[in-house]
Amino acid sequence: MEMNILVHGNSEGFNSEFMQYIANRLKELGKEVYGFDFEYIRNGSEPSKWLAKELDQLKKIIEDFKSKGYDKINLIGKSLGGTICLNELIANDEHVNKIVIVGFPYILGFPADLSLLEIKPVVAKPEAEQMYIEAFGKLGQNASKISIIQGKDDLLGSADILNSLLLKLSIKPKISYVENSSHGFKPINETTTLDQNMQKIMEIIKSNI
Repeated sequence: MEMNILVHGNSEGFNSEFMQYIANRLKELGKEVYGFDFEYIRNGSEPSKWLAKELDQLKKIIEDFKSKGYDKINLIGKSLGGTICLNELIANDEHVNKIVIVGFPYILGFPADLSLLEIKPVVAKPEAEQMYIEAFGKLGQNASKISIIQGKDDLLGSADILNSLLLKLSIKPKISYVENSSHGFKPINETTTLDQNMQKIMEIIKSNI
C-alpha cells in the first residue's frame, strides 16, 4: 500500500492554502494523503533546536503507517519540512519510496538555522555546502530518492548555489526549477500567476512519486 505524507514548512501547518492545494490535487489523482501539524505549530511556539522533536514526530508517523502495512511511503516536504526529510534516519528507511522537497531552504544550513531568516539580505554560512555534502553522503544511493522543486528566484537557494552543490555530490538528487517563483512560489513579476506556478509544482510532484 502507498501513502503520501505531507510535511509542512516553518510558519504554517497542514491547513495552509499551500499544503491543502497539494493534498487536494493528490486526492483527485486517487492518492492516499496524510497531513499533520508539528507540535510547535499546535502550541504556537518555535521549532525545537536542531529540529530534534520534529524529526522524532515524523519518524513515529512513518513507523505507524509501516505497522499498518504501508510499504511505499512518499514524503512531500515544504521548506523546513523537506529539510527534516533529508535526515538519514528518514531517507534511508527502505519503506520511504520517494522524497520531494518543495522549496529547499539551502541558505538556512543543515538541519536548519532559523535565526538566519532575521538577516537581510540572507547569506549562506560558508560551511553550509560542506554540511549538505556530508548529509547527502550519509544517504548513499538513497540520495537518488530525492527530488527538489525550487523556485528559480528563491532567495534561500538559487539555481547557481544548488547546481554548484550537485557538482560535488556523487549520488545526486533531481532538481527541477519553477520559473518566476520565490521561496513560497509566488511570482515576482506578471509573466505567470501563483496558480500557474502551483500547477507546475503538481506536474513535477506527479512525475516524481
